[in-house]
Amino acid sequence: MEKEKGISKLVLVVIIALIIVAAIYWARYFAKPMATVMMGGAEQAQPAIEKAKQASDAVSRANKVTEEAAKKVSEDTQK
Repeated sequence: MEKEKGISKLVLVVIIALIIVAAIYWARYFAKPMATVMMGGAEQAQPAIEKAKQASDAVSRANKVTEEAAKKVSEDTQK
């Protein structure tokens, strides 16, 4: 039982860390270009928006991998 609790805590810590990383990426690569667009500089912000989309895609892929790992760990602990 101790291993199961430890593994679930580890998964929880990893998920929280990924959420924090996603928030940092969003703040760094998406919030500033969005503000620039809102102020009327859409043409100037286009490269930054492309970078933000790429960062968003990378975070989405990382979240999917984490979810799959968490499912695998939970399946392994149930067996």
